[in-house]
Amino acid sequence: MSARNKSGNKQDDRSVETLAEVFRCFICMEKLRDAHLCPHCSKLCCYICIRRWLTEQRSQCPHCRASLHLHELVNCRWVEEVTQQLDSLQAVSGTRCEDNERDKCSTHMEKLSVYCWTCRCCICHQCALWGGTHSGHTFKPLEEVYEQHVTQIKDEVAQLRRRLMELISIVQEVERNVESVRSAKDDRVREIRNAVELMIARLDSQLKTKLLTLMGQKDSLTQVCIFLWTSTMFDVSH
Repeated sequence: MSARNKSGNKQDDRSVETLAEVFRCFICMEKLRDAHLCPHCSKLCCYICIRRWLTEQRSQCPHCRASLHLHELVNCRWVEEVTQQLDSLQAVSGTRCEDNERDKCSTHMEKLSVYCWTCRCCICHQCALWGGTHSGHTFKPLEEVYEQHVTQIKDEVAQLRRRLMELISIVQEVERNVESVRSAKDDRVREIRNAVELMIARLDSQLKTKLLTLMGQKDSLTQVCIFLWTSTMFDVSH
């Protein structure tokens, strides 16, 4: 394998690893499980990690320190799909590293430089020319096949990145919607509170009016009773 190919391999591996770091829980630093997102800083974390933090530590995001409660977390089901794709890419990278360590023919101890399309395996040039078991098979240079796989992986990584940008855009839209809902809720609560306060004020006013009326009626009845009692006492005395 040429120096250019080795450099390309390392760069591709680093790209996959860098992308994988984005999908690690920022609390436990492990692969995301039941991923949830902080609506304030958009950081991803395991639900069990953030739940434990919010219930046992304090009600704020451990990354951005903004006030945070469990019901405010955004459930990111799409992360599982992305992490599965990353696992596949990392598996390909790991397999490629192992292949580099075992890139010699077990029969001839020659470097594996030919790909047998018929058998779907890597062989050395001696196997292709004189091995016997590959007579009449179709061959391609291993480097050419490798380049095809690298191109395919790059395309898949590019698709993942585009998907990631789309998902980030969706998350941002969700954040805007959440903020809009919160604002609408606050406005509605304010309207209800004002209506209740106005109703209480009206009831208080009506109550005062009725109390004044009743007190006036009481005074009138009291005066009538006093008058009747006085009249009765006067009649008895005469």
